[in-house]
Amino acid sequence: MFKRILALFIILTSLGFFNFIFIGKDILKMMEMAGIVVTAAIILLQSVYGDPEGFRKTFGWEILLIFVAVVLSMLMAWSAHNQGLPTTLIAQRFMYFYLFYFALHFLKIPDYDLEKIIVALAVIYFLFYVMQFIAYPKLLFTIRVIEERGTIRIFQTGLPYLILAYFYVLNKSFSEMTPVRAILLASFFSVVIMMGTRQLLFSIFLLTMLNILFSRKLKSKVLVVLVSSLAVIPVILMFQDIFLNIISLSQEQSVGFEENIRVLAGTFFLTDFFPTPWAYLTGNGADSANSGYGVMIQMYKDVFDFYQSDVGLIGDFSKFGAVFLIAVISILYRILSCRLSEDLIYIKYFYAFVILTSFTGAGPFGDANSIVAVCITLYIIDVYKQRREEEENEDAEQLNAAEEVSIIADTSG
Repeated sequence: MFKRILALFIILTSLGFFNFIFIGKDILKMMEMAGIVVTAAIILLQSVYGDPEGFRKTFGWEILLIFVAVVLSMLMAWSAHNQGLPTTLIAQRFMYFYLFYFALHFLKIPDYDLEKIIVALAVIYFLFYVMQFIAYPKLLFTIRVIEERGTIRIFQTGLPYLILAYFYVLNKSFSEMTPVRAILLASFFSVVIMMGTRQLLFSIFLLTMLNILFSRKLKSKVLVVLVSSLAVIPVILMFQDIFLNIISLSQEQSVGFEENIRVLAGTFFLTDFFPTPWAYLTGNGADSANSGYGVMIQMYKDVFDFYQSDVGLIGDFSKFGAVFLIAVISILYRILSCRLSEDLIYIKYFYAFVILTSFTGAGPFGDANSIVAVCITLYIIDVYKQRREEEENEDAEQLNAAEEVSIIADTSG
């Protein structure tokens, strides 16, 4: 129980305890640092006093490569942008949450407990989203809230858990659709619509249809697709203002695609932002408001509306370079190409979603709350592979024992 509480505490610190407005920024920073310190302490103490036997860390080298990228980016921030090493060390503290992957291997929390936590966090995310939606224009959280596209767009922390929980519950529903699961799916999907983000809405809808079509659990897929298509009609009617505004915005932006702010920002952070060719390898490092480098980054936001957090993986690449990118691509490839059980197929759809939205919004591999969610999924895959390996070894032992009995019987005969 204590280990689960520790894990939950670390997850909540990565989320900034959902950024309630009554929690000051300084307190949030202290909580974030506390989560990192607890994570490091778990690794250190368990390495010395814990059970030395553990199971394979399948993605260990990718996580280590990410830490190499983080160190290299610190050097570039110092040499090219005159930002001190201690300043960058603190500025990039969110990246240290990758230690949670190793901590989970020491804590050895059951995968089903982590899945329960994912669903619970998704429900909390939904409830807080609704609370902020109703309370607007009064802010309950220190987050970005915009009234546009026929809705109130709320950028609450913790979206990866909502997406993970959506595909997890959807996958479970293929075996048995219960009223609770139906309510959860409707609630999670309603948030996706209310956010008014085209890429998010399109990606979820596309992957839902693909999940239905390729699921081995469903027998009458045509019927399910038909029912799902019919269910879309009342959804469109309920949120028609949002859909109409999204369509109108798409038509306006399609006229001048080259002037789209994300295209301009992405182009800038891939070209002019790099001070030297070596920076493409190392990245430029995370910026701090306490340095000239951070002031420059803020100027790009205020004057040009260029946000690294708006261009996804490009923004992460501009910070941590090609070494980081290699690790991310390796993780994505290995997850999507590996063989998982039907119960874990939701993880593959989550990472398919990550790819489809990899150039919009905050990059999932360079954001604190997303990083912890990524670590959880990687750990769950490791648990599955370990369990499968043990079962294969057990089957092999039983087969060998049966062969030995057969040989003895033949000899006796």
